[in-house]
Amino acid sequence: MARGQIEFGNDAPAEHDHFNEALAAMGLCAEGSVALQEDEYWLWPENDEAFSMWLSVQTQWSAGMGGATGLNYPGVETCLRLRGLKKKAQQKLFLLIQMMERACLEEWAQKRKS
Repeated sequence: MARGQIEFGNDAPAEHDHFNEALAAMGLCAEGSVALQEDEYWLWPENDEAFSMWLSVQTQWSAGMGGATGLNYPGVETCLRLRGLKKKAQQKLFLLIQMMERACLEEWAQKRKS
């Protein structure tokens, strides 16, 4: 079980909701609070493969006049296949990459608005 304290700055409600949603997606819930610096992150070992794959597909972004529009899925599929992963593992990682893609696009859209 992961335990710690999370403390949020001035935008506490929005950040707190986003953090709780992220935890809930992994079947977790927060108890207490942890102070996270903006440039600091923690990666659980079970997420290492997905994060590594996420980093390896960063050259696969499709872009339009307004910026990135999403990942080039054939390129992502090729990256997954070339890693020699079994089909079931590829499918699982692809879904996780899509979740990270969606979160990334939402974050970029928020930054464009402000």
